[in-house]
Amino acid sequence: MWIWLGGILILLLLIAALILLSTITFNLTLRKKNRDDMVLLEVTMLYGFVRLRYQVPTIRIKNWRDGVQIEKNQPENVLQKESTSVDHEVNKDKVEQWMDQFERLLQATSGLRVWLQSTLRRVSFRKLEWSTNIALEDAAHTATLTGAIWGVKATLVGWLTRYITLKQRPKLFVVPVFGSKPLFSTEFRCIAQIRCGYAIYAGLLLIVRVLKVKGGVKKWLTILFKD
Repeated sequence: MWIWLGGILILLLLIAALILLSTITFNLTLRKKNRDDMVLLEVTMLYGFVRLRYQVPTIRIKNWRDGVQIEKNQPENVLQKESTSVDHEVNKDKVEQWMDQFERLLQATSGLRVWLQSTLRRVSFRKLEWSTNIALEDAAHTATLTGAIWGVKATLVGWLTRYITLKQRPKLFVVPVFGSKPLFSTEFRCIAQIRCGYAIYAGLLLIVRVLKVKGGVKKWLTILFKD
């Protein structure tokens, strides 16, 4: 009997070790060509046994006041392929609501920014590619806009590398298309990973930081589950 119990214990320890040493992989793709849009996030865990998929197939800009209408497909069950289509609107009021919620989360958590920065340092990017094709009616304007986009990309990637680890050098492209009708197409793709063991540790650490603040748990639940 003790031999069986010992074997089961060793097996459980091996399974726990395999889980902790496994990686969580995030594969993010953003693609836009004129009015065609696509945002796709795929998450792979436990050596590929668990796969999550989140897709935004349509982003429609209605007007500056009403903001952006987003149609997304989300799985009803992480173990099933069925999905539902839901429409959301992102406008000025919605953005302000998100900013207010983030400020409330900061107040409800001890050192949330410190926790976020330390967690991001554990995230490694295996791939980061961002290509853009641009064309305007005037060649000079196309060249000027190309330079501006290069500057924006370099600034954003430079800021990002302050908080995350890059396994490969980022591949950035801006291609001016001369003698063409107005065109704007861009594709961003990145593959990021984090150890499952550290992700669990970071989650537990976040809970501890929330518990340090009086009423922190109640504030988090109110924000997360608010209709």
